[in-house]
Amino acid sequence: MPLVKKIEILNLKKVFFMKVYLSLLVLIVGLPFYAFAEKVSDSQYTEDRNINIGQLFKFKYERPQNPNPEQLSIIRYVLKNTYENYIHKMRGETENKVFVNEDGREAVYDGKGNLVTNSYNKGTFNFYSNKTEPIKKFLFDIATWLKSGASKDDPTTFNERLYYYTLDLDRGIQSYIFEGSNETLEMVPFDELSNDEKEVYYIFLKLLFNEKYKVKLNRNNIQRLRENSEYYYSYLYQIQKTLNINQ
Repeated sequence: MPLVKKIEILNLKKVFFMKVYLSLLVLIVGLPFYAFAEKVSDSQYTEDRNINIGQLFKFKYERPQNPNPEQLSIIRYVLKNTYENYIHKMRGETENKVFVNEDGREAVYDGKGNLVTNSYNKGTFNFYSNKTEPIKKFLFDIATWLKSGASKDDPTTFNERLYYYTLDLDRGIQSYIFEGSNETLEMVPFDELSNDEKEVYYIFLKLLFNEKYKVKLNRNNIQRLRENSEYYYSYLYQIQKTLNINQ
């Protein structure tokens, strides 16, 4: 059985109207300035983000000198459309809503409108935006959160956080299947990237385009992935299996 919840394939229209609704809610109701998580000090920034991205995951992956350009562009598109949502709904807090200020400050509110302050679902400062710098977003916000959690008191495990991240990644993948596959994607200047940025691409080449997968993400398969939710979730389950998630 797939580890993901059996939910319907992404309805992009519903997502669009939900984004509009949340934006209007912020404008009408307003969120208190103090509610947003502030940027940490430079020393804390350096300490918390001093990780070896190549050692974050246990699975092995290749580092090709000339990766497939189309696959690189797909990875960038998927990560651009992978928003922080489920990673702030851990341990049954499914009604939490995430608000992010343009400067990176973030706040999470529960279903009753109360600010979430617990150590695992609370808002944290975002150093990068997934829409403008998706690879750096993964490096400096997501990877560090996966390793250490939202705070020093965060009780969740690495596997627990990784599971919820795959639920957000699910939305990014679906966004590509339903929208991005019809668009001209951005070219990735791979040779100009830092070693850590290249490492992120190597990781997702393994996760998204694993040659051992029975269900593959490619143009020949797009239509079936769109039309058959069971088939799509068989693909996503392969990613979770590669990550050895036991949620």
